[in-house]
Amino acid sequence: MLILRVLAVAPRHGYGISQALVAAGLQPIKGAQLYPALGRLEDDGAITAQWEQSGPGPARKVYELTTTGHEHLRDLSNQWQVFMTAVDTLSCPDRTATSDSSPPDTT
Repeated sequence: MLILRVLAVAPRHGYGISQALVAAGLQPIKGAQLYPALGRLEDDGAITAQWEQSGPGPARKVYELTTTGHEHLRDLSNQWQVFMTAVDTLSCPDRTATSDSSPPDTT
């Protein structure tokens, strides 16, 4: 989800994606972790990749979110909100207490 969120802002090459994630507070991500994830997202149609020349250096693969990727990000964000609501509810016992939560009468 985080890769999709980074690419929702603007197309980036792999190193740029990694740097955006680090800037957001994550630990540095190794290429052995990032590039297979990018490949899976590309295979799923969530992102596209194009080789772009970057000055005198070697060409870089730049990744961009597709319409399918935007939809997938929206769905994942909705699922994340449901999950976080459940975590918040379970973290605050007074929110989960109901009139039906009293112990059963054993007399």
